[in-house]
Amino acid sequence: MRLASLIPAALALLLSGAALAQAEWAEFVDRADHFTVNFPGDPQKQDITYKTPKGTSLPAHVYTAEDKRGRYSMTVVDYRMASPDELGTAIADAAATIRAKGTPKYDEAGMMDNHRSWRMTVELPTQRRILVEILASADKRLYISQAETALNAPPPAQFQASLQVLDDNGVRIRYKAVGSTERVR
Repeated sequence: MRLASLIPAALALLLSGAALAQAEWAEFVDRADHFTVNFPGDPQKQDITYKTPKGTSLPAHVYTAEDKRGRYSMTVVDYRMASPDELGTAIADAAATIRAKGTPKYDEAGMMDNHRSWRMTVELPTQRRILVEILASADKRLYISQAETALNAPPPAQFQASLQVLDDNGVRIRYKAVGSTERVR
């Protein structure tokens, strides 16, 4: 009888712990780089120079946060000063760089809000995996979201599915069709 009354209490503690772990995650918005994504805590921002395969140096930012499951990063590259042909191959070039890190298990074109994108899952030699979404926006930015976790950890869906590209006013950009400039309101 006493054991039966402990089961609901144990279950409540277990569920509150799971809720607390999820509460650490929050939406992060960067209006200057025109995106929002969920991170486990406040990410650290680092200014970097991104080199294209043609050797062009472009300004970029890397936002990184970690939790007990892994490391999460968002790289935003400003392609406005690059030649148009470089932006045209930016997704494929970034995918090739990530693909070289390990063994691709999923490697396909995708669409996120009808932005052209590429999705990958790559298993690393270190018994870890990275889940990647790469997309190029109409305003000539390249976004690379990467979540690196252990192979036996659940996929970080909260991070992967939360990426949104924003306009100058901080409003999510969703197109009605691929290649369209007509937005969903």
